[in-house]
Amino acid sequence: MAEIAFYQLQSRSAQEVLPRLLEKTRATDKTAKVIAPEKLSTEISSAIWSNQPDSWLAHGIAGRDDEDRSLCPIWIADHDAPDDAPDDHKSDFHFYLAGRMPSDAVVSGTHAPSPRIFILFDGNDAALLSTARDAWKQWSKQGHALSYYQHDSTQGWVKKA
Repeated sequence: MAEIAFYQLQSRSAQEVLPRLLEKTRATDKTAKVIAPEKLSTEISSAIWSNQPDSWLAHGIAGRDDEDRSLCPIWIADHDAPDDAPDDHKSDFHFYLAGRMPSDAVVSGTHAPSPRIFILFDGNDAALLSTARDAWKQWSKQGHALSYYQHDSTQGWVKKA
């Protein structure tokens, strides 16, 4: 079964909180794939580069940095092809932003073991909130390990479920 964490953003954007989550990912020697609409790739990349003056998170963008793919422990793409697909970047953790959700094949581990899944969504957007709630209900019925965090400006991430 997949391990899926929902991260509800209240006052900060995904681009603001993602770099810290990626730092923690790399600190555990894990690799990451960030799945977001292509139009956000450059903004996400800039956020990763400019997050901390003394940090450096090697990453690449699908369609731009393909020749350096093997050197990038963090990969930014606009889709979540199964990790065993020939054109995909295998990763331990998948982060979904801006309304992107994992495919059934990724959640079920049909083609490869399921990565740990993180869904970051804007809690102020009714459509995204509804999509997250529907996904929670569906995956809960399927027996996946779910957790839910809300971002608090004073405490950081607070586990709610």
